[in-house]
Amino acid sequence: MDIGRDALNKLSKMMEEIEGKSEDELIAEIAYMIKSGQGGLTPNKAKQMINAMMPLLDGAKRKKLSKLARALDK
Repeated sequence: MDIGRDALNKLSKMMEEIEGKSEDELIAEIAYMIKSGQGGLTPNKAKQMINAMMPLLDGAKRKKLSKLARALDK
């Protein structure tokens, strides 16, 4: 998996900018940003990151990332 520090930093910044929104709004906005190229990640790279992180997370966080992965497939 080839994910650079810049991509991770962009994703972190993107998360900070959408604070205070509902979970569904957040997921939709993150998916839109990734799909439109604003997040510095392709949908494929984002899904690779999600799959890599899944085993490290608890059930609630896995559920949220699964929602994001599904939104990226739409």
